[in-house]
Amino acid sequence: MARNAASRPTERKRHWIFDFVPLATCFALLIGLGFLPPDTSSAEVNSTGRLSVCMPANYPPLVTGNAEAPGFEVELVREIADRLGWRLNIVTNAAMGRDFNPRNWRINRAQCQMLAGGIVLSATTQSFLDTTRPHLQTGWALITASDLDITALKGPVGFYAGLTGLDRIGLGQYLRQLGLSPKIVNSANALRQDLERGAIEAGVSEGLLAAYLADDNDLTVTLLDAPLDRFRLGLGFWKGDVTLQRKVEATLGAIWSDGTMAQIAERYGLDSEFLCDPQEQTCA
Repeated sequence: MARNAASRPTERKRHWIFDFVPLATCFALLIGLGFLPPDTSSAEVNSTGRLSVCMPANYPPLVTGNAEAPGFEVELVREIADRLGWRLNIVTNAAMGRDFNPRNWRINRAQCQMLAGGIVLSATTQSFLDTTRPHLQTGWALITASDLDITALKGPVGFYAGLTGLDRIGLGQYLRQLGLSPKIVNSANALRQDLERGAIEAGVSEGLLAAYLADDNDLTVTLLDAPLDRFRLGLGFWKGDVTLQRKVEATLGAIWSDGTMAQIAERYGLDSEFLCDPQEQTCA
């Protein structure tokens, strides 16, 4: 009996220590956070008055290389920079747009503070970058001259992938299930010419490129839905650059609210199907 009574204080003491460990860990983390360097990303852009943005050299309609109509995302980041009183410096990177994985672009913090021109909000991207909320969505799209549903197609179909990382294998399986054998063409212009002269009944390509091809032509573009994936696009920032991200996000909110986003999209043939309106949550 005496031995059991002596053991009780030891058990209570051990229990009290175990309770203290989580509390001590929290205090240690809070103290450690106080030694982290401050986020000066927005202040650094303010001090130079210049925002450097990494973008692909050519990815229509987001980046076109045309000085008169430079592209949807070129105009968008220019609008952001103008409203914040910054000069815009575009840093072109040929690897962007060929792959959705930003780790393959070989871009670093010394080159730019922001990334645009086709930043897909995937788990891979967001493990590497902080991003804004989506403002565009894309995926595989059908281009037709007669507003046909893809399940009603009987004739030949053209295919041009464009500079994307979309799932070509999944698309191929889907088209075969519909009994379609697409003819691969080597350029966006070849796809448009085949459509215009009736050599193919419809075309399939990446959605944003399809909208760009159909702009100013009597063609209909429809984003294909499940079982094919759609991808949301936003703007990218280096991890931890929260102050810059928040400032750009707030400016994007104003660009949406006053209708400027829709005006820029209209200039590049991007209708509401492609826009991720935050009020309507169209890409949720």
